[in-house]
Amino acid sequence: MKRALLLALALISADTLATGDKKNPTVARHWHGKVATARAAEYEAYLRAAIAKFPSIKGNHGYQMLREPAGEVTHFSVISYWESRDAIHAYAGEDISKVHALPRDPEFLIDPEPNVHNYDLVIDARR
Repeated sequence: MKRALLLALALISADTLATGDKKNPTVARHWHGKVATARAAEYEAYLRAAIAKFPSIKGNHGYQMLREPAGEVTHFSVISYWESRDAIHAYAGEDISKVHALPRDPEFLIDPEPNVHNYDLVIDARR
């Protein structure tokens, strides 16, 4: 999956950042994982239920789930939006670059990635 596309999906207005409006996210947290395509539907349902809890976490302003079939594997990305890095710390712990793994991830994920990326949002060009 092209990182530029993911970044384009995860961007917000620079005007919002300049005003410090905490009603809008200022940090996008990006996670990526891949599963065997044969289990992709099952993992999607599991992941969907887990991330549906994000809005109940203080400082979370929503999320997106992306799915890309690629032959024998299917890639999943989750971009969650947060008001600040402090809000991410409250959710993910001291090192926000580490994956906050789900209990059944070892059952599904192929070569799990140990890290996530936390991007400062700069532009939102979505329509």
